[in-house]
Amino acid sequence: MSEISMGKRIMAGRPPDKGSFPLDHFSECSDLKEEYLRCLKDHKHDNMSCRYLSKKYLQCRMDKNLMRREPMQSLGFTDEEVTAKPARKKNKTKTKEDTGWTVGVDGIRPERSNEWRRPTLINIRAFLGESDKKDRGTG
Repeated sequence: MSEISMGKRIMAGRPPDKGSFPLDHFSECSDLKEEYLRCLKDHKHDNMSCRYLSKKYLQCRMDKNLMRREPMQSLGFTDEEVTAKPARKKNKTKTKEDTGWTVGVDGIRPERSNEWRRPTLINIRAFLGESDKKDRGTG
């Protein structure tokens, strides 16, 4: 449904998928929220280490009628998530800037300019029957 206002159509808003739920005005589950934030800080913001606390938090909200009761499996939790897990190791490879690469200095290497090829839309040498190996220096 839409309404017409000043000649323009205004689309009616859609409610959220899970429905609306009241805010925790009386701080009934705020201690679990604080514990979750502490856990994130202790585990280098790795949310997989603290999933058991978010599960407890949502369970608390359901128990206090702050949200609709749903099975934990439909919210993405498993039965094994009951304790903290160690933080995952992030195998982040070093970027070229971390190894000392400088923009403008290391970007173009004159000794490698013979490897460059001018981009074309049509390969003219293919029409003339010439080999492409001459450009590469192997023919």
